[in-house]
Amino acid sequence: MKMKTGTSPFFSAQRKGINYNRRLSDAIAWLRFPLIFFIIMLHCYSVKSLEGSHDTYFKLVYPLALWLGETGVPGFFFISGYLFFLSKKSYPEKLKGRLRTLLVPYLLWNALLFSLYVALYATGHPQDINGRSMADYGFVDYLRLFWDRGTYDDGNFVPLLCPLWYIRNLMLMSVFSPILFYAIRYLREFLIVGLAFWWMTTYHNAFIPQTLLFFSLGAYFSLLGINPLEQFTKAKFLLFSLFFVCAMGDIVSHTFLDTPINLQIHRASLILNIPVLLLLADLCTRKGWACKTLTDATFIVFCVHYPIVVALRKITIGQFSDASDTTHFLLYLACVVISTLLSLMVYQILDKHFPRFKNIMTGSR
Repeated sequence: MKMKTGTSPFFSAQRKGINYNRRLSDAIAWLRFPLIFFIIMLHCYSVKSLEGSHDTYFKLVYPLALWLGETGVPGFFFISGYLFFLSKKSYPEKLKGRLRTLLVPYLLWNALLFSLYVALYATGHPQDINGRSMADYGFVDYLRLFWDRGTYDDGNFVPLLCPLWYIRNLMLMSVFSPILFYAIRYLREFLIVGLAFWWMTTYHNAFIPQTLLFFSLGAYFSLLGINPLEQFTKAKFLLFSLFFVCAMGDIVSHTFLDTPINLQIHRASLILNIPVLLLLADLCTRKGWACKTLTDATFIVFCVHYPIVVALRKITIGQFSDASDTTHFLLYLACVVISTLLSLMVYQILDKHFPRFKNIMTGSR
């Protein structure tokens, strides 16, 4: 699969003395941990809701949990789509690689959590999964836990370890990548605009259109031979201006001034967050502000943070149910920090004492 393109941005960049390919690679590596951190901020808000009205709490938490927090997964899909089609490997070779880097870890992490549920159930602790007791589960129900936990939820279905819906959808995009290749080849910008319209007009989480849009957007740059960092750098004044306007519009419309198009403002803001984050990541790498350990820890943190977040949020909300909104916001921040640090601690333990196990659970990432 090969598309005809014009002069490669790589060579034009080289003539100018700027290696945008290397800078893009460094920026993507740097950005991985912040995107995971955004996901943790989202989950520390979404896994457990406060009972009653907490208007001040929502206003305080929205910029972190939703404006930034919901940028994490779209950012990863954009990067994944770009890198998938950037690779010169054949389609069978790419799928074979993803068996090791995606499918095996996906199955193992879900199996590990499933084993924990079974152990607790076997020792006399009743377990409910998605509102249904394990006592009512049959063989097919157990298998289904590895796909959607027993509910499709209008396309927002998740496996037993909820955040791994991203890995599952990424595997599906890899399988159907030849279709996407031809769709981008013949439809180009029309495909991206159509997917963006679908996503921006679909309520709730919209996992399916989100997956297709951002993976396709990354693939678009690869297949047309366009270095996104170079293009974003050329348009950085416009991008930062639009970013600021949409960010303010998103935060204000959700915290002070409700509008009929809150969802569309929010999702436009999420789209603009990605090029701005890539530009900021490029700046940080050129300044030498990078930490390889954080980058290496990304996949482990992604897989282990969710149960930690769930436990912490249940404890803090249960113990401080009558606390003020300001206190709940501080507890939210504490959960974000503690969940991140505990997840990094798990990575450090695995990396130091169980490196072979870590390699298996991460697909040797």
